[in-house]
Amino acid sequence: MNLRTTMTNARTRDGGSHRSRSARVSPSGVRRSALLLAAAACGAVTVPLLTAGEPAAHAGTGAASAVAVSARLGLTGSTSTPSSATLRPLQQLTASRAERGDGQSAASSVQVAADQKALQALADSAKAQQEAADRAAAKAAADAAAKAAAEAQAQAAAAARNATPASFRDYAQSKLGGDVSQFSCLQSLWGKESGWNPNAQNPGSTAYGIPQFLDSTWAGTGIAKTSDGYRQIDAGLIYIDSRYGSPCAAWAHSQSYNWY
Repeated sequence: MNLRTTMTNARTRDGGSHRSRSARVSPSGVRRSALLLAAAACGAVTVPLLTAGEPAAHAGTGAASAVAVSARLGLTGSTSTPSSATLRPLQQLTASRAERGDGQSAASSVQVAADQKALQALADSAKAQQEAADRAAAKAAADAAAKAAAEAQAQAAAAARNATPASFRDYAQSKLGGDVSQFSCLQSLWGKESGWNPNAQNPGSTAYGIPQFLDSTWAGTGIAKTSDGYRQIDAGLIYIDSRYGSPCAAWAHSQSYNWY
C-alpha cells in the first residue's frame, strides 16, 4: 500500500465531508433568520427552531434572537390584541376627521342659510322698491286727476261767471241737437219760469235756477242743486225728457196748469 496515496485520499474524504456539512448548515441558518424575523414582525412568542443535525444550543440562541428583535420592534408575544395606547392615535385621528367633517357640514349649512337670507333680502328689497314705485305712480295719477278736475271746475266757474242768458240759450239749443221747434218751446217755458237766470229764487218755495226746480226735483235728476246755469240746463232737460218726452209737451202742460 502506498502511504502517501492513502493519506491524500483520507484528507480528501475529510475535506469533502466538511464542505458537504457546511453546505447543509448554511441554508438552515438563513431559513432560521427569516422565520425569526417573520415571527418577530407578527408579534409571535419565541419559536425554537431546530434543524436536523443542529445542536440544541443553537436553537436556544435563535430563540433569544427572536425575543430581542421583538423587543426592538416594540412587539410582545403575550397578546395578539393591540393595546389601548396603540389604538389611541388611530382613535384620535378618526375623531379628528369626524370633527372636521362635522365642522365642514356645519359651515356648509351656515353658508346655505346665509345665501338664502341674502336672496330673501334682495327679493324683499325689490318688492319694496316696486311697491314704492307703484305708490308713487298712483299718487302722480291721483294728483294729475285732481289737478285736471280742479282746472275743469275753475273753467266751469269762470264760464258761469261770464255766462249770459244768450250763452245759456245757445247751450240748450246745442243739447237739443239744433231742433228749432223744440228749442222755441223750451225758450218760452224757461223764459216764463226764470228768464234764463241761473240765480232765480222763488220767494215762496225752494224753486231755484233756470228750470225752477224744487229741492225734491233736483234729487230726481241725479244732479245736485247748483248755481251753474249749464248744469241747471242739463238737469232741466233730463227732467223734461223723463216726465214729458219733449220741451213742447212740457210747455203745453205749463200753459194748461201754470207749472210743469
